[in-house]
Amino acid sequence: MNLVADSFALHWLVGGLLIWAGLFAWALKTAPWYKVQGDKPAQHVLLGAAFVVFLVWIFGASLGDGITFHFLFMTTLTLMFGPQFAFMAMSLALLGVTLQLDLGLMALGLNAVLMGVIPILITWWMARWAFRVLDRNIFVFVFFNAFLSAALGVVVSLGVAAWVLYAADVHSYKMLKQSFIPYIPLLATPEGFVNGMLMMAFVLFKPEWVSSINDRDYFK
Repeated sequence: MNLVADSFALHWLVGGLLIWAGLFAWALKTAPWYKVQGDKPAQHVLLGAAFVVFLVWIFGASLGDGITFHFLFMTTLTLMFGPQFAFMAMSLALLGVTLQLDLGLMALGLNAVLMGVIPILITWWMARWAFRVLDRNIFVFVFFNAFLSAALGVVVSLGVAAWVLYAADVHSYKMLKQSFIPYIPLLATPEGFVNGMLMMAFVLFKPEWVSSINDRDYFK
């Protein structure tokens, strides 16, 4: 979305920052630091993923006033690193995007909630549900945990963003209905496809990068 701080009233911006700060503190406290402590390759992969998200979020189809269409990649981050590290990597990438595009630091929290928190939580909840209920095999992991989670995550994320833009009087419902809302479902398939293909490639060629899958459960 790349929302601009100047477009929103102060209470929207402060609310977003408070949610982001609370979740960032939770991520710092509960993250499995042992997975990256003293492991330089793991640290490089995490920072590299954050840089890729930064590049993807910098470039996109913009309609002005913060309406920008681009891939989120939050499902890939979440399945690779878990929700805590995914949230921290997203925050690092978003900080770079905010400074590069001059969105205003006050918009950091709102953008983080809409583009990061929502798809990360959806992916993690679906992955946990699938682990308990569905068969543990590579096809379920790729098609449900990756493809479907990413598709649902981007639709919900942009749907909530449309409501925020309307509720905050940034855009009228007529404008959103014509130039934003019709495109939301069209992004589900490409977001799901890209995340699914990435996770398939990582599982096959770099399984050590994917913390949410293990040989015992998925490769009996």
